[in-house]
Amino acid sequence: MELKDVVAIAGQSGLHKVVGRSKNGLIVETIGTGKRFSTSFQDKVSVLEDISVYTINEDMRLADVFIKLKEIGNVPTSKSELKQVREYLVGAISLDSERVYDNDIKKLITWFHLLIDLLDFDKLGQTETSEAAAADEETGAEDAKEKKVKKAVAPKSAEVKKATKTPAPKANTKGNNSNKTTFRQKSV
Repeated sequence: MELKDVVAIAGQSGLHKVVGRSKNGLIVETIGTGKRFSTSFQDKVSVLEDISVYTINEDMRLADVFIKLKEIGNVPTSKSELKQVREYLVGAISLDSERVYDNDIKKLITWFHLLIDLLDFDKLGQTETSEAAAADEETGAEDAKEKKVKKAVAPKSAEVKKATKTPAPKANTKGNNSNKTTFRQKSV
């Protein structure tokens, strides 16, 4: 399982795996119980892949946090004293204690223990390196495009073209087809 397949739903306890999509939302299965239900557009659904944690240096993606916690090991449970858990996270990932709430720390630890056996941590590490390489390539490509665009743009001339008026067609009043209506432009 990957983090892009796991979601947290506001107002629902636990984590849920995305099973499918319906025209009105997602079909999810609760991890642990296996209960399936559908969400609606009104439900606030957060994909775990998009979540990041405040650290002292910069925001750290949840996948990176999980990898680091698994490497260090000996992760306290959410039932442990909150002060002890906070100190562990400050030492492990340089958690910014001023910006992270106690409830968020409990969620993080609970999610880690729930997903430790289900997640493929090797894929999480590979995804991180491949995304970094893709971002570097993308940045290099954008720089090259900007240089090409700067060279390709020609200076604009100050000349303004005058619009020419076309004469309005005359009405056909002669001959057998005198009943035909014709188009005449209104004078402006």
